[in-house]
Amino acid sequence: MADNAVKLSEQSLVLFMDYGQIYIYGDDDGFGRETDLLELAMASRPAYSEGTVVIVLSPHQNNFNMHTTVEVWSSRPTSDREKWQQVSESFLTVGPQGSISFDSPPGGEFIVCDVPEGSYLVEIAGRGFVNYGWPGSTEPGDVWRVHMWPAGGDEVRPSLQWDMPGYGVPVDEPIPEPIPRPQRDIESKWITIYGENGEPSRVVQISDLRAEAAERERQEWGGDPMPELERFQSGKELARMDRPLVEAVVRMNVATLRRLAFWAAVQAYEHAGLADRDWVRPALNAMHVGQQLPEPFGNRTAAFEHLYEEEFGAGTDNVELEVKIDSGPFAATGVQSVRSREYSCPVLRSQCDFRRDRIGPVDRSGQCIGNGSSHVREGYPHVVRESAS
Repeated sequence: MADNAVKLSEQSLVLFMDYGQIYIYGDDDGFGRETDLLELAMASRPAYSEGTVVIVLSPHQNNFNMHTTVEVWSSRPTSDREKWQQVSESFLTVGPQGSISFDSPPGGEFIVCDVPEGSYLVEIAGRGFVNYGWPGSTEPGDVWRVHMWPAGGDEVRPSLQWDMPGYGVPVDEPIPEPIPRPQRDIESKWITIYGENGEPSRVVQISDLRAEAAERERQEWGGDPMPELERFQSGKELARMDRPLVEAVVRMNVATLRRLAFWAAVQAYEHAGLADRDWVRPALNAMHVGQQLPEPFGNRTAAFEHLYEEEFGAGTDNVELEVKIDSGPFAATGVQSVRSREYSCPVLRSQCDFRRDRIGPVDRSGQCIGNGSSHVREGYPHVVRESAS
């Protein structure tokens, strides 16, 4: 009790209460959880709170004209429990919206009351009860009061329930045990896979489908999947091409990974014939000493525009590139120089992001190797092999 507690605000409300339940929301996170929390409230009458909503059980089944006062105090006010028939205390967090909301089943008739954001202890008190259950009318006349004050280190006090003459108080209802569902052997279930593009349909077990999917995954990775590279777009391609190298990259420490990333970025520009251009060399030098990249590498768009202007002239848009693919898995001929130069821009930017720790070192090293070589298809095996040394 705080003798110097100060009442900061008081608001009078008229609520619609039905089904013997009052919901007090402090934050939007409480919406939709009423059914689960109701079981807990019935197991610990007369109220329950998990921090974002308080479920209060009223002795009366309903009161469609329930007068309620909400008072916010600077600290716990002087107790007057002897004047009330039901009293409960709960913790409630008021969100950044700066208000609490009252509702009752079937829901949707929210009454909003301004309360500053914060963590509160809430005392909910009611009186004027005539019966547990149906009170004889829809406006039985019970009244309620809500006291709120900053929680601080205060403790919740025991609840008080109305002791109805000739009846007593309701007994807490234990939370029902969940009904166990029969176990189903999903893996042995048979399903029909309808064929596509002229292929026949087939009937298979789910376990067989999982095995087929696992085998396809192994083929894509060239072996067991590597979780460390799952987020990296070209991780599977690199693993198929040179798995020992990728496994070595995954085992590298951060310092070695950084050196590898630097090397891959330089290789991309040298292979594309861009490394010695007057606007590229300063960026490569800056990369090695950890400085911010100079223009036009402030963003990818500017770097691309600069490259296109040099290759095709100012104002050239939508350049069409013709690439001829032969039967080799990584062979390509045609306008290879433009493609290799085009993809050199993002690899240096990616490496700069790595320097600034914006992404994990394994991901960034793999990205630099991939960006630095996959676009130059006939040079890809060469670049990957050299990175192993």
